[in-house]
Amino acid sequence: MPLPTPKSDEEHDEFMDRCMADPIMNEEYDDNDQRLAVCQTQWDEAQESDESKAAPGPKPAPVRAVERRILSGDDMELRVVDSKDGKPPHIHGYAARFNRESVDLGGFVEQIRPGAFTKAAEKSDVRALKNHNADLVLGRTTAKTLKLAENSRGLKFDIAAPDTTTGRDTVEEIRRGDITGCSFSFMLADGGDEWTEKNGVVMRTILEVDELFDVGPVTFPAYPDTSVAVRSLERFQETRQAPLSPEAPPAEPATPTVSLDDARKRVAEAKHREQDAHCREALRDHAAQAKA
Repeated sequence: MPLPTPKSDEEHDEFMDRCMADPIMNEEYDDNDQRLAVCQTQWDEAQESDESKAAPGPKPAPVRAVERRILSGDDMELRVVDSKDGKPPHIHGYAARFNRESVDLGGFVEQIRPGAFTKAAEKSDVRALKNHNADLVLGRTTAKTLKLAENSRGLKFDIAAPDTTTGRDTVEEIRRGDITGCSFSFMLADGGDEWTEKNGVVMRTILEVDELFDVGPVTFPAYPDTSVAVRSLERFQETRQAPLSPEAPPAEPATPTVSLDDARKRVAEAKHREQDAHCREALRDHAAQAKA
């Protein structure tokens, strides 16, 4: 049976709701995160097809869009720090780490250059959200309940946990180790990334973030949404004949490119590896608790 496709008059959220509830989708993709990724791919491909029909010839650069990345485990140093004055505790951690190569994001790896968040952190009204849910607010920079600071390691956050059900629950869940992941969403500045290739590895370096939207803990980190980056990778491949950045030796013959379809397949495969890793971590934690 064919997968759902967007209707001509259907908005993004309307299509996603319909796609997620589709019986065929639920049968083929029983995992909620995987079904969400497939529905988003269906939407993206329909938009690309519409743009191609409406504007033949060279494709314009796509409109900038929100991207999301995650950290989990020791990388983020998520912890609760008790206050000495009897006030609610603080939640500390890293929203992003600099000069740290990511896992395979679908035909490329990614790193963030130090200073990438400097301008965005100063001008953005950033929220601290639990599970990216705007109804589960933990802090906000303009309210001075969320503080962001760049250091040599990355973008560090300090959340003054609210004395609310969400705040108290989140603090306890972090203490217990039930929550070990954190995610942040952002939008690149114009020209805010750089693509290079060396020894067959395509590297995307994030140079400057234009706007930072939210940071915060997540119960079970989904694989990062890389649809925007994959489209940027496609543009990079289209201009491969142009000289690369100094990091990549220009004299070497071009390495076979990764198609957009292959990139999306690798995203799905990497997502499954990420989920398997979390399952193994949960089993280890369960075994350790049983021994205790």
